[in-house]
Amino acid sequence: MDTIEKIQKHQLVVVIRTDTPEQAYEAARACIAGGVKLVEITFSVPDADDVIGRLVGTEGVTVGAGTVLEVSEAKRALKAGASYVVSPHLDEDIVKFTKAEGAVSVPGATTPTEILKAHRAGGDIIKLFPFVEMGGLKFLKTIRGPLPFIRYMPSGGVTLENFKEYLAADVSGIIVGSAIIGRELVRAGDWQAITGLSESFVKLLPNK
Repeated sequence: MDTIEKIQKHQLVVVIRTDTPEQAYEAARACIAGGVKLVEITFSVPDADDVIGRLVGTEGVTVGAGTVLEVSEAKRALKAGASYVVSPHLDEDIVKFTKAEGAVSVPGATTPTEILKAHRAGGDIIKLFPFVEMGGLKFLKTIRGPLPFIRYMPSGGVTLENFKEYLAADVSGIIVGSAIIGRELVRAGDWQAITGLSESFVKLLPNK
């Protein structure tokens, strides 16, 4: 099973953005303990590539890099073993490099023009960001009219209460952040609570 298939099978992508690398690692391990199969370590985390390297090889887990703003960061991420590279924007150089290295590219886009441009640049899955501000699920339904051939990954606005609505939208993946990786939980080191939240989301997945 390749990375795109894994993303489409497991769908729940937990994005981890913390103040320290150790917090990111512990938060990721807590999510994995809760059944999460897709974790994304953002490059806003200090030494994000080191965290990725520590997580790569965890059985059944696919690790990606997020908030990748430069090709140099993509290089560090892929050297560490990341399987997919996610950006909040479209940088064609990042997409080209990621694809050349055999990894999955997930560039961000907001408008129909950006979405199609990101797809044509080689983006495997297009991150819709900021999803709520751009119109949320209604926007997704509308954009699928002229652009049904694109794989989408919404980012933003997901809660435990509306997660089923996102799943019903039949997207390739769904990025979840603060609904699982709550800043107060991270600061308190309450990894058990993060595991519990992860379990609650995982139980809603259709393949569970």
